[in-house]
Amino acid sequence: MKTLAKKDINKILSIWSQKHDVLAPTKMDNGDCIFSAFDEKAFTLDYKKPPLSPKSVFFPQSEIIFRVEKNRYNEVVAAKKALIFGLRSCDMMGIRQASSFMSRDNKDIYYQARQNAAATVVMACPKAQNETCFCTTTLSGPVAKKGFDLQLYDIGDTLLVEIGSPRGEELLTGMPLAEMEESQAKQKIDEFLQNAILTIPEVKSVIDAMNKLKDRKIAEKVWDDFGAKCITCGGCAFVCPTCTCFNVYDHQQAAGEGIRLRAWDACLYSGFTREASGHNPRASQASRLKRRHEHKLLDYNNTDIQDGLCGCVGCGRCSDYCPVHIGTLEVVKAITG
Repeated sequence: MKTLAKKDINKILSIWSQKHDVLAPTKMDNGDCIFSAFDEKAFTLDYKKPPLSPKSVFFPQSEIIFRVEKNRYNEVVAAKKALIFGLRSCDMMGIRQASSFMSRDNKDIYYQARQNAAATVVMACPKAQNETCFCTTTLSGPVAKKGFDLQLYDIGDTLLVEIGSPRGEELLTGMPLAEMEESQAKQKIDEFLQNAILTIPEVKSVIDAMNKLKDRKIAEKVWDDFGAKCITCGGCAFVCPTCTCFNVYDHQQAAGEGIRLRAWDACLYSGFTREASGHNPRASQASRLKRRHEHKLLDYNNTDIQDGLCGCVGCGRCSDYCPVHIGTLEVVKAITG
């Protein structure tokens, strides 16, 4: 199995940057870590899960999908050769689930073009990123099972390299690598995995909540209470790796000139399900919150969960960033409490 020295990571990322737009963990002045353009001075391997998942690489917050110029329609399919370095396994699962959704019925050519142009390098989690991680419960971590081009395991001064695709193998061409005997490498990975699992809480109540939802045994008061708390910021949907709701807007810029834009939306907004007649089948915030969590824990498509437990990947971001504490963990607790 291939290995590479940590001291060579900056050199390798610099080489990859010659052919790719490399996004890597970047320390901000406020202490946060985000995926941003590789900068040797700001790059770090000492990071926890970033506030935002990297889904925007494939599914930008807003994008122009076609332009009208002189009354002619011109489709805009924009995709740069990118490389995401340092993905956590929950985010890799998020990409797999979102990609499945975006290609299941009708292939989303805009999403697919970006996905085809992007390489993924996962950094396996050595431990829980914080107290809201529950990837072992949702079967999305602490290591990625598939979908990646490369996966790295931190074993001290060295990174073990797992190759997941021909593109991953190509990325390693000419790199300063060493070899580790396969049985020794397997032992190192097994130890890494077992040590990581010990630090990540198994939230069995998630499965209990899924069963209660399936049996329709949830008191409506649960949703009413959450609905009264929710401030409709949409933050839970925007930080979620698997949320793919969007809306489409047309803007006329001049006679015979304009753009069609699509932008992230959220099922928690009243306008999301409001029909042209004005009728809203989910008129209350309680009903919208109920639908969101049913979608994550109950009414998902088995194809889309990509051998995960459900439509939630256990990253815990909704619990981390909801201003009024209505994340999956809080909802599960209320359902099973």
